[in-house]
Amino acid sequence: MRRVCDHAADYGQTFALETGQEPARTLLEFFRDVDRPNLRVNFDPANMILYGSGEPVEALGLLAPHVASVHCKDGDWPPEGTPGALGKERPLGRGSVGIERYIGKLKSIGYKGPLNIEREIPNREQRLRDIRAAVDLLNGLR
Repeated sequence: MRRVCDHAADYGQTFALETGQEPARTLLEFFRDVDRPNLRVNFDPANMILYGSGEPVEALGLLAPHVASVHCKDGDWPPEGTPGALGKERPLGRGSVGIERYIGKLKSIGYKGPLNIEREIPNREQRLRDIRAAVDLLNGLR
């Protein structure tokens, strides 16, 4: 990973990981071990929930110095007692992320980048409706 980051740095680039499959503290240890300033994270709060790896607002606080970009995505936790199961993606504001707290935390850590809406469902029309509703929700929270 150091070689990858060093190569990217030679071209003035950042190498960003996406959150989700590991708890925030594990990812922090990884950042410390790699020790490269251009290693960053795209923070996806729903992935933290979908994979059951941790409460996203708390994780965002821990990873704040490494956040390069964020997703605005929502979801519900995997069913208890089913190892390896994934949670279910939900429209923004209708899952377990707590979008108001999430946006509040982004403000408190000084994040000023774009709020990238991600909605991954096969039904195109529903996906577009959900994205429009997410834009309205985020505009109301700004």
